[in-house]
Formats: sequence, C-alpha cells, structure tokens
Amino acid sequence: MATRIWPTAHEAADRAARTAVAPLVWDPAQHVLSRFTFGPTVLSRTHVRTHGVDAWWSDQVALGRALAGYGGAPAVAEVCPLLTESPAAVRAWLKSQGNEFGWQAMEQLSSVTLGLQAWSRAQLYETVVDFFANHLNVANRNDDLWATRHTMDRDVIRRYAFGSYTDMLLASARNPAMLQYLNLASSNKVAINENYGRELLELHTVGLQAGYSEEDVKNSARILTGRTLDADFNYIYQPDLHWTGAVRVLGLSDTNDSAAAGEDLGDAYVRYLAGHPSTAQRLAQKLCVRYVSDKPSAALVAAVAKVYSDSGTQILPMLTAIFHSEEFWSSRGAKTRRPTENLIATVRALGVRPSDMAAALDTLKWMAATLGNVPLDWNTPDGYPDVATAWRSSSSLISLWKYHRGFILNWWNAFAKFDPATLYGNSRPKTSGEAIQVLTRRLTGSSFSLAHRNALQKFLAEPANTPIAKSTLQWLLVHLAPLILDAPYHALR
Repeated sequence: MATRIWPTAHEAADRAARTAVAPLVWDPAQHVLSRFTFGPTVLSRTHVRTHGVDAWWSDQVALGRALAGYGGAPAVAEVCPLLTESPAAVRAWLKSQGNEFGWQAMEQLSSVTLGLQAWSRAQLYETVVDFFANHLNVANRNDDLWATRHTMDRDVIRRYAFGSYTDMLLASARNPAMLQYLNLASSNKVAINENYGRELLELHTVGLQAGYSEEDVKNSARILTGRTLDADFNYIYQPDLHWTGAVRVLGLSDTNDSAAAGEDLGDAYVRYLAGHPSTAQRLAQKLCVRYVSDKPSAALVAAVAKVYSDSGTQILPMLTAIFHSEEFWSSRGAKTRRPTENLIATVRALGVRPSDMAAALDTLKWMAATLGNVPLDWNTPDGYPDVATAWRSSSSLISLWKYHRGFILNWWNAFAKFDPATLYGNSRPKTSGEAIQVLTRRLTGSSFSLAHRNALQKFLAEPANTPIAKSTLQWLLVHLAPLILDAPYHALR
C-alpha cells in the first residue's frame, strides 16, 4: 500500500479547530469556500457540510477540468461572443460596426471575468485563473491590445490553469497580447527591447532573489528576439530578426550561432526558467499568500515549492498541498478580500441572480470600477497586490457598504428582485437574538462575538429575548442585513 504523504483535509481541519480562538472559530465549510471560491453560497456551504471538504475538493477539480474556459456559466459566456474569435475576426467585426479600434472585446473580457467569478460552478478553477492572470499580468482595456487581449485569457491562463506552469509560460511567450504589452513583438537584433526579457525573469519566473545580473537581462532579451506577429496578430518566428552570439542567463548557456534555431533556444530557455528552484520558491510564496496568509511560514512555502519541482511544474499539486496543510486550516482571519472580491462574495452570499445578464454584467463592471479593482485592469506588469495593506481605502469601504444595501433593497433593475425573507432560510427564530444568530451565520458563516451581537441588538433598540412577532425586525431586517455584511467578518477571505 502506498504511503500517504499528506493528511486528508478533514484531518488537518480537525487538528486546526482544536486550537482556534473565538471569534475566529468557524466551520471547515466556510473556510474552504472563502479561500478557494469567490464566496460561499447557501448551496455550496450545505454541499461541503454534507459531503465533506475532501469530496468538495475532488468535485471542484473535476468541474474545473470539465468546464475549463468559459463553460462554468454558459449564460455569461453567451453575451460575450467576441472572446471565441481570433484577433483578425475581432478586428473585422469591429470594422463592420463602424469602429475598427473599438474596445468591445476587452469590455467583454471584463464582463465574462466578473460573471464567472459570481456564477460559475467551477469556483476553484476561477480562483486559479484569477491568480495566474495577476501573475502573468497583461493590462486589459489597453489601446494597443484591443483585438488581442482576450487571447491571453483564453489561450494561456484558462487553458493551462489546471495544467503545467511550463506549458502556460511557453504559451505566454508566444501570445500576441503578451508580445505587444511587453514589446517583444517589436524587439529585434538591431533594436533589442529588454522589457519582456526583464519581466520574464523578475515577475514571471525566478524573481530578484535569484541574483541575476543586468547582463543576464540583456541575454534574456537577445534569446527571445525573432518572436513577432504578422499583420493579423498571429504569432510568427522570423529568423532574420533573431540576434545570434553566445548567451548565458543564470545556469543556462548556449552558443546561439543559428538564427534558424533561435525559436527552439527560446523555448528551452523558458522551460529552464519554469523549472528553476527560484521559480518554484516564488510561485509557492505567491500561492501561499493568495490562499493562506499575507505572511505564510517558510516551512509551508518550502513544502509547496518542493511539490512544484517534484511534479514537473504542475499547478494542481501545489494547490492540493496547501489545501491539506494545517497552516491553511489555522489561517482564519489572515486574509482580506480585495474590494471586488467583497462585491462578488456579496452577490454569492445573497444568492443574487441577473434578470438581464448583459445589464447585470455592465452593472458589476461599473461597481468594480468605482472600487478601483476591475479584474485584469492593473496597469503595470506586476498585477493586483494581494495583501490587506494595499486595499485600505475609506472610499472603497463606503462604496461597498452602499452596494451591500443596494442588493438587499433592490436598487438595480438588472438583477432579479431580492426577497429579504429568504435570509432566514428554513430557520424559524423565536426571538430577535436568535434571528441575529441565524442571519450572521447565513451571511458570513461566522458566529459573531457577544459584543458584536449586542451592537446589532442596539441597532434594533431591543433586548435579545424580544419575541420575533414584536421585534423591530419586521421593519428593520432590510437594514440589519447590510450591517452584517459591513462587518469585518464578511471582509475576510
């Protein structure tokens, strides 16, 4: 019988629960759904509690593979048809609409991203897509990428999210949007542009801690010359544009004396960087920051990096290692949602559904813009930050409070009417104190501390033993529920 390296997630969660401290005690279902989805729903929480966290994980892996791309929510993908087209076809369609340089494809990419985060069944997959879209960031809604940006999402990130990082990196080094964004398409042996070669080292793979030099950066750029685009934005390799001469980057060296072999050398170089120990360490660190805490332990990072190297740069084994670690299950309170995550988590917690999908996606996009956090819109190549200190903003906080109320009070016609009575589910609380317990668990998965429950009772202006039939909740439920979402519990990832 094979030796089991990792405990089951259930075992790890059970051990972590023994040391948890109130009020940061919550059940495994809520924790796994807060980290590996864009927010729990009533249905998903029930599913995990019924079948267990390990079964949920297996189901999500299967769904991510079966519904890769835009299959997680067909109704969302249906209103974003340009995302299936080639750059040339997008440009031709735009021209037929009277604006050859319109941004419709990029706007559809923003829409489909938000819609899948809100309503896709393959939630684990969507969180991985979000992670690697930031790791290999190419800014969306960019003048130069109007016809190509969607290909980075479709053909690189979504295609390889559950596969090999080496394959993802190879695809990104031939992707038209990436080649335009970091100027590789215009780099050649006469005028070498170092932008892509530098970011490949600094951001996409080994990082500054690998100790590469400026000469390494120059050689990185030289190795990749010849990769460019044709008139229809298709990737091509042109040997006559490739720089020849001996090159060395970190531990890789080559005579590079054949322009015809330059593309193969570039692929070998990318594979070398993808498999480098510093890349393993850097990816592991970033994944642990995404799923565990802003400051994960060195031991966990090292363990996840080892899994990456041992698996041949596979992505899912790293996630599984995190999922099975006790540090993950002990990390309640150690991550904060980015503003748009909070928005999407609100949609999911309330069970909000669109009445008009296109209008609903436009509304979510407008909301995300007011929060300064439209997916894929970070302008610089390093991607959106993922630590709490980066998102401390009174402006976004006030906007989120407004959106919490707006969904419950039905301010936007793009969404189906919300019935506040559904917040109780199948529960029948007898007192306002019991109602607060039901509502806090229903909306945040957490049991609020006594002090916080008392604050909510003060808002109702009545003691906790007030019979529900005589409670001010008859009028104030639609105002109490947003207050619960405004609390720090809902802000935690």
